[in-house]
Amino acid sequence: MRYCLNCGREVSDEDYVNGYCIDCFRKIGNPFTKQVSLELKVCSRCGSIFYKGEWHQDSMENIVRRYLLDNQAKYMIASAELISVEPSGEPRESAKGVYVQNWLFGIVLNKKHFVQFNQDVRISVSRTICPRCLARASRKISAVVQVRGVNAQAHRGLVEGVIMSNPGYSEYLVDVEDAPNGFDIRFVDQLPARRLAYELARLLGGHVKETFKSTRYDARKGVWQGIHTFSVRLPDVTEGSIVRYGGELWVVKKLDVRGIQLEAVSSSRRTTVPLSEYWSGHLSIVENYYVKGVYEVVAVDKSMVYLLDRDSGEVKEFLLTNIPFQVKQGDYVKILVIDDKEYVLKYGQ
Repeated sequence: MRYCLNCGREVSDEDYVNGYCIDCFRKIGNPFTKQVSLELKVCSRCGSIFYKGEWHQDSMENIVRRYLLDNQAKYMIASAELISVEPSGEPRESAKGVYVQNWLFGIVLNKKHFVQFNQDVRISVSRTICPRCLARASRKISAVVQVRGVNAQAHRGLVEGVIMSNPGYSEYLVDVEDAPNGFDIRFVDQLPARRLAYELARLLGGHVKETFKSTRYDARKGVWQGIHTFSVRLPDVTEGSIVRYGGELWVVKKLDVRGIQLEAVSSSRRTTVPLSEYWSGHLSIVENYYVKGVYEVVAVDKSMVYLLDRDSGEVKEFLLTNIPFQVKQGDYVKILVIDDKEYVLKYGQ
């Protein structure tokens, strides 16, 4: 048993705090061993704050809270455990770059008694320019997202909208430049570049390949510095493309992130396959084919269809069984030649 230095009451160890009983400690005790103070570096351009070796896009209040919780052993008595801390007033500038703000500390004493104390926190703020803003000003590139594909330019407006609507991308952006078969998005930091690359791959059904080109060795950090490249390859298949899949020829009817909708050239069968079939090489684009012409159906009998090229006067005959859809006199069809074999498709397909 111990005795309170203020009231003289005999108290148990769990109710004895720094020389006082718990009741007297609530009234006159002090859980702080010294003035609570911290120094922060703040970027004068973007407002980010340097804490624990990194620059954070966060509020001053949140950074101060993190510091108070992380470093409580430096300014509190051993029997006190800080479990919550909230500002109870606005910061007051006491000198140039020095602010004082009152905070309410929620503390557990001897792992039993919850108490609250108000205490001023001294915050010294120095202004500087963070590496990200320096990189942006000097246009120093750390990462590039390459968007490539035959239709990449058609998606540029959507991609730029994604970037500008998200500060996590736009604040790290250097520029967007045209490139062969697409465009490049250049960043001062590789983390937002990586996030954007995989978001675009998800939105557009693409595939990401990562590469790194080292430029110098940072001996202090023990790592190589350089440029990270995230190549977002978009599918080259489009609606109307002729593809091979499962040993058959197909026409691409629709393409989106859910898959590729196909219609067989030799029948009216339809199927939908995942985009992974394209990236794995199981589905491939037929490059060597040509449209022989557009023909008018001039007659249909029980077994044959008669087609006329109005420009040349050429008449062609096809077995009805070789045309995978219904035709009637007056319809128009087109003839595709693939691997020296003629196929009849609907006009406009």
